[in-house]
Amino acid sequence: MKKDKKLLSTFLEKMFLVRQFEYKIYEFATKGIVFGSVHLCIGEEATAVGSCMDLESEDFILTTHRGHGQALTKGADPDTFLAEIIGRETGLCKGRVGSMHAFDKENNNLGAQGILGAQFPIAVGVGLALKLKKSKNIVACYFGDGTSNQGTFYEALNMADIWNLPIFFVCVNNFYGMGTHYDKTSNVDVFEKAKSFNIITETADGNDVEEVYIKAKKLISKVREDKRPALLECHTYRWLGHSAFDNRSYRPKEEIEEWKSKDPIKSLEKKMIENGQSSKDIEIIKKNINKKIEEAAKFALESGYSSISDTIKI
Repeated sequence: MKKDKKLLSTFLEKMFLVRQFEYKIYEFATKGIVFGSVHLCIGEEATAVGSCMDLESEDFILTTHRGHGQALTKGADPDTFLAEIIGRETGLCKGRVGSMHAFDKENNNLGAQGILGAQFPIAVGVGLALKLKKSKNIVACYFGDGTSNQGTFYEALNMADIWNLPIFFVCVNNFYGMGTHYDKTSNVDVFEKAKSFNIITETADGNDVEEVYIKAKKLISKVREDKRPALLECHTYRWLGHSAFDNRSYRPKEEIEEWKSKDPIKSLEKKMIENGQSSKDIEIIKKNINKKIEEAAKFALESGYSSISDTIKI
């Protein structure tokens, strides 16, 4: 059955943008241009793009600390986002917060939290506000597998259930919380935890952007229409370590190579070719994205650093 060529092309554009953006950050980090730690989502692009693409512009999101892909898919400008990550005045938040706390007011991205699990009570608050305002919009709350062991997760599920809040929970399950495999921290799948609170759930191959998109679209529609929470658990993998400078000594090399063989971008390209799209079309998309990333890097590097004495009006 023929697939929507335009949709597949959009998937590739967004996924390749996320990957090249992350590789540029990694390059900057190795050169000392990025200050402090930075957490990259290379390998997780399908989960970010597939789960976020059907959200409306007025919907809200709360990202993970590995949330550059989520932010870019929601509409963050690569130029100002990259400038923020390297502490420049032209950044999303004037270079004051960097990667882990960046928010994007224009695109209703409420940002990441330095404390694991802090997004859950915030999501409950946003969901309650949307309910009281009788809004048609929802809030997507992203979190990792390790964060599902936080007490705030269970509290948020309970309150979202009893208060009927429009929250779309998205678990980016990459199987590792820092250096610890999920199997060593819980005997229960994340979606099963949500089921115990009467919350509708789905699981998806987080490396198949089409599958993630279809299942996310279904759940987003239910959250919007029923004014009830839902949860999507996506199984994916981060190719790099917990942070850019993590040597991944806790992970078997065979495991890393096995997951790299499931590259979500290469899988999508294969699907596009099978769908009748040409390799030339794919290369044009990639060329345009590479140009966009180089322009973003130029913009960021040529921007001035933030002044510590300046104040910001939000």
